[in-house]
Amino acid sequence: MAVPVLPLLFTGFLLLAGAGALRQAVQSPSQPHDLEPLLIQLQPSPTLRPAVSKTPLPTAEDFMRARLDPSAKPTVASSAVNPMPLASASSTPGAPSPSVSPTLEPQALPSGPLPLQQLHAEAIVVDAHIDTPLKMVESNIGLAGNNAEVDIPKLRAGGVDVVIFSIFVSPYRYAKVACSQADFMIKNLKQQVTANNKQIQLAYSFGDIQRIHEQGKIAGIIGLEGADPLEGKLTNLDYFYKQGVRYIGLTWSTHTALADSSSGAPKWNGLSPLGKQVVQRMNELGMVIDVSHLSDKSFYDVIKTSKAPVMASHSSARALQPSPRNLNDDMLRNLAKNGGVVGAIFYPPFLAKGPTSTQTVVDHIDHMVKVAGIGAVGLGSDFDGLDIKPPVGLENASKFPNITAELRKRGYSDEDIRKVLGGNLMRVFEQVLR
Repeated sequence: MAVPVLPLLFTGFLLLAGAGALRQAVQSPSQPHDLEPLLIQLQPSPTLRPAVSKTPLPTAEDFMRARLDPSAKPTVASSAVNPMPLASASSTPGAPSPSVSPTLEPQALPSGPLPLQQLHAEAIVVDAHIDTPLKMVESNIGLAGNNAEVDIPKLRAGGVDVVIFSIFVSPYRYAKVACSQADFMIKNLKQQVTANNKQIQLAYSFGDIQRIHEQGKIAGIIGLEGADPLEGKLTNLDYFYKQGVRYIGLTWSTHTALADSSSGAPKWNGLSPLGKQVVQRMNELGMVIDVSHLSDKSFYDVIKTSKAPVMASHSSARALQPSPRNLNDDMLRNLAKNGGVVGAIFYPPFLAKGPTSTQTVVDHIDHMVKVAGIGAVGLGSDFDGLDIKPPVGLENASKFPNITAELRKRGYSDEDIRKVLGGNLMRVFEQVLR
């Protein structure tokens, strides 16, 4: 059969023109390459284990710069350090991450320790003892900002998530009006928290702590340092519970109607009969018992009497610094058996005879961990209650990241660092606070 010539010539012309246009589109730098996104996706992914950095560990000032904006709390490190994208909090459970194709095999999470800043930011950091309520009353300062050791900007910069506000009523100045003075200090604290409620709120249960933390705010717990405000009445325990108090130290540095302190000749030889009733009632109400400041006999009486974990909010190791305010090794072991936690204090005279630093505090943490176990140690600075300068590197609440850095230097795992920073105390709160 004969083939028409003109249609063939016309078809060939169209094919040549199309090929030329395609070549120009591919070679022209001014045209986007439709294949480029696919080629990028097909590139080998970077290694999930970053190279070991030779730069020094971040200082507290690094964290300060990263966290001075109270509305922003970093939760992940930069992609240069952690290339794995994290699912957003609003992602549907079980749904694939939008950054990963559902047709591909799921990628493994990074192994090894987290970047230091990420670890500290993600950990729940608890300071079991600050005396800021006293400082606010005596120095007329507020939580929004001050020149003391604790305020909201410093807590934010230090990554502190939970603090126990200690209400300390001096038995020397307010012995006859201890209850009303404690009332006044609690009222002032509540006013300060209310004035800054976008940044901080008071917690009265473990559920409150969780809720406040999830909202990105600091959780504050009210405590009494010394039972003098009870004025020897069991009914006042229930009164202060209704005012929001959730932990009580049975003594300060003087004996109370409840127990002997670690100072002076004994009066009760441990807990008094009223003291045992108070311990039992605190168990019933769901209040944390603080054994810091107690005599050794009082300590053992509390351990024997309490059916719930207790806390030594601000003490350290007597084996390293022989102060009666510290716990000896047997006390540490008994505290651990009780399920309790000791908060390592930052007060230099209870740490060493000479100069002190972050390393000195972590020396005590090391010893207490070795004796009592990793589950029995936390932090209790005693900030704003120190009558001398704090250890070098722990000058105020913004410096808590230096603890994290020192623990990392000493080989603590991420899990153990989280426990010391606040995980252990959170466990006690969960078990006791209702």
